[in-house]
Amino acid sequence: MDRQTVQQVFEQIAASLAIKGDNPFRIRAFENAARAVADYPGDFDAAVQSGALLEVEGIGKGTLEIVRELTQSGRSELLDELREQVPPGLVEMLSIPGLGVTKVRQIHEALHVDSLAELEEVAADGRLAALPRFGEKTADRVRRGIASLRRASEFMLIHNALTDAEGLRRALASEPGVERVELAGSVRRRSELVRDIDLVVQYATGASEPLVRRLGEIPGVAEFVGKEGGVTLRFASGLVADVFLAPAASFGLTWLRATGSAEHVRQLEARGLSQSAPASDEAAVYGALGLTWIAPELREGMGEIEAAAQGRLPQLVEQQDLRGFVHCHTNYSDGSTTIAEWAEAARAAGYEWIGITDHSGSASYAGGLQAADVPRQHAEIDAVNAASPGCRVLKGVEADILADGSLDYGPAVLDRFEFVIGSIHSRFAMTGETMTARVLRAMEDPRLTILGHPTGRLLMAREPYAIDIDRILTEAARRGVAIEVNADPHRLDLDWRHVRTARERGVPISIGADAHAVSGMANVPLGLGVARKGWLSSTDVLNARDAAGFLTFARARRAS
Repeated sequence: MDRQTVQQVFEQIAASLAIKGDNPFRIRAFENAARAVADYPGDFDAAVQSGALLEVEGIGKGTLEIVRELTQSGRSELLDELREQVPPGLVEMLSIPGLGVTKVRQIHEALHVDSLAELEEVAADGRLAALPRFGEKTADRVRRGIASLRRASEFMLIHNALTDAEGLRRALASEPGVERVELAGSVRRRSELVRDIDLVVQYATGASEPLVRRLGEIPGVAEFVGKEGGVTLRFASGLVADVFLAPAASFGLTWLRATGSAEHVRQLEARGLSQSAPASDEAAVYGALGLTWIAPELREGMGEIEAAAQGRLPQLVEQQDLRGFVHCHTNYSDGSTTIAEWAEAARAAGYEWIGITDHSGSASYAGGLQAADVPRQHAEIDAVNAASPGCRVLKGVEADILADGSLDYGPAVLDRFEFVIGSIHSRFAMTGETMTARVLRAMEDPRLTILGHPTGRLLMAREPYAIDIDRILTEAARRGVAIEVNADPHRLDLDWRHVRTARERGVPISIGADAHAVSGMANVPLGLGVARKGWLSSTDVLNARDAAGFLTFARARRAS
């Protein structure tokens, strides 16, 4: 095991515990362990195997056990569980100079910020500077710190990339001679991880050359590289953007090529794309090749061209198809929003119903809803439904799938809920066979409506746990269990590649926001992007049904 990885694990454990407000002595123990690993002068692997690492000041039996766990499985159970309890973005914030644990907690609690993208937004619009003991100088240091972190990272999460891309799109659109600016590349295809930003600019006649000169003068540009058909802009923030330039007559062809993927374009070239005449819109380019227009999310070179040629492309699910908002937490567990506030927010967003799903009792790290409090919560839901009939609130729960595969609470309490999301939040280091058996057993319980974030991944932070997802999807199809596309930008789990398999097997998909505040409603379009990349139509999506249809599905499961 690479000692740097071990050091980073101990540092992340210490940071997560600090944000939680854990015992200071425990936090210090992990900080000391991180330093001891970094400074160890001998053969680290040999010291781990022999136990000689115990002789090093700062390493105890518990920390040595974590090192051995990392060596054997490549993961730490403790860190996995902490990542369920502490948003990964808060730990990232601790890497920014001037932001200690106290300030990160203050930002999170006062502004409900839990990602770098949100932090950058509040640092730019004045909300961060307005906090007590902050000010403009701190906000400026935060902005520069985020820029430094970006430069050190090769990829961005899609929600961060979308924020950057939209800001740059607006800046380009304001330039003289620019008639139109559109997102392209992996951002437009809604890839979960993005390396750089691609945009296509339509320029007015005669505006090309002066426009190219001005692009290098955009605020924040540190490097300007000209290339055929456009420029590459490297910003001081670490952002890299490829800007493609086109007149109106060839905008469609340029936009199609810039959107990619490389394999999609290669397959189009095999059908004659290179000989295609310039076109102002993409549909004309596809039409010239004998194809219907292909949605950007599908352009991965994975059968979409053949389907377009045969007229078999699905009618992809749209935001307006979603009638219900699923998977949100209230102040009964680790959310910051009341039931009434959720109902009003969902109604205002155009949803017909909302499914409340607080954590179950065993989720003590998240202030899980205790069984004794369930009647009180349900009475409050009944009162909200009576007072605000515009959006129906459904009584759901996110029940922990325990180590033996049983669902937290047990049948008597679970029967009080109208639907159940079952999720794993602990014991991630099981073998593939054991983890798969755990989930399969949970699916035997007819009260389980939806399997939540089924692989447990956290993008750029935690690998999926070992599980045979093919067996899980097969069993879900057989038993009529829905699978979640968790729209939290750090998860986006189920992966879109598996979503497509689920569709082929007839497994319903639930797009769940996993929102802990009203701001989390913005997660839904990210989950929608995953669903569309998985070729889903509205008929494949469980929360595209009305409340009666959703509950009919849940009751059918219980009758199975």
